Amino acid sequence: MVPEHMVLEIGDLNHRGEGVGRWHGMVVFVPGAVPGDRVRVTAVEGKKNYLRGRLEEILEGSPRRVRPRCPFFGRCGGCHLQHLGYPWQLEYKTRLVYNVLRRLGGLPECRVLPALGMERPWYYRNKAEFKVQVRGGRLVLGFFAAGTHVVARGHEEPLECHLLDHDLMALARACEESLNRHPELHAVREVTLRKAVTGETMVVLEGAGPVGHPAVGRLVEALAERAGVTTVVARRGGKVEVLFGPGYITERLEDLVFRLSAPSFYQVNPAQVSVLYSRAREYARLTGTERVLDAYCGVGTIALFLARKAREVVGVEKLAAAAADARQNAILNGLQHVSFLAGAAEEVLPRLLRRGHRPDVVVLDPPRGGCHPVVLEALARHVVPRLVYLSCHPGTLARDLGRLVARGYRLAEVQPVDMFPQTHHVECVALLEFAGQG
Repeated sequence: MVPEHMVLEIGDLNHRGEGVGRWHGMVVFVPGAVPGDRVRVTAVEGKKNYLRGRLEEILEGSPRRVRPRCPFFGRCGGCHLQHLGYPWQLEYKTRLVYNVLRRLGGLPECRVLPALGMERPWYYRNKAEFKVQVRGGRLVLGFFAAGTHVVARGHEEPLECHLLDHDLMALARACEESLNRHPELHAVREVTLRKAVTGETMVVLEGAGPVGHPAVGRLVEALAERAGVTTVVARRGGKVEVLFGPGYITERLEDLVFRLSAPSFYQVNPAQVSVLYSRAREYARLTGTERVLDAYCGVGTIALFLARKAREVVGVEKLAAAAADARQNAILNGLQHVSFLAGAAEEVLPRLLRRGHRPDVVVLDPPRGGCHPVVLEALARHVVPRLVYLSCHPGTLARDLGRLVARGYRLAEVQPVDMFPQTHHVECVALLEFAGQG
């Protein structure tokens, strides 16, 4: 029988950032609770192996608890840990990675270094995807409430996000104001904003209606004049049309430049991307004589970041448009010893290895779903000496690292990097070296 009310001592956080307590031996997950809290909880869901509770009252607050900055915290689904002090967030993410690698990857001896955090863990995001909905007769921009498709903001509440770059926040308000001047633009369902460290900004209008619609032209004009936007594009069903500007923004990383179009992936935390990629470069141990293969290269950011210390770099990218962007980025940076191939990693990488391509280092930075098993099998079969694996999902990272260790690789160490402060998400970079058949 599921109890209606419980008083719990919270001892841990789960992978979703929810407090974990126990009721007569049964695990209870409590969103909004932190370790050290003593809380009163109402049960809202009962499963065979766990309960889920709603936090009703904090009877005794943990010393790790802090006051959230954002008035939408607890409603908006974007943040999970604003109520937990930042040093404890880093401790949680380090422990989370270690536990997941042991439990899901079968790697009890894994070496996990302390998570690398930020000096100022706020206002760091260079990209935001705002949903657009009607509230009180007005179009409002915002983010969905957790577990819903409803924007977590009323029409009289200010538009605010404490993770977003200040300039993008101002641009979001300008977009909302401009949209409300033209009721004909209710077809807009999403507004994506991006900002490069160069200061260039992009607005992407999803479902904006016909490009020739007069209201679309007036919106673009207003954004270009009042908000200093570099480029505006419309996206409908995968088709991208440039409404203003060149259709891309120019990003900078150390002495490299990248052109980013609307579909291009780039890390959302520019302050930490250098930290992440520098650790990847350290793990690659390049001396200038190595051949590097980047199996999920996107627009070439990691491949080009490593290129100046490598003899040759080959990137593989599933999306032809991204591979074309990567080639253009290599030209922009004068790196003639870098080439890019369009195709799925599970198809291109085994074919390259069968044909005699012998990389000294392979970089893996797959989507959240992780690497295709064919990729892992090919790497072990052809005895690639060193692998550098970047991942934004500890679960699939653990699965893939376990498979590689079973095929003869030794996991040297894993470095968590906090790319997403105030959330439960964590990025990792791992170093593996071939040690012989397992």
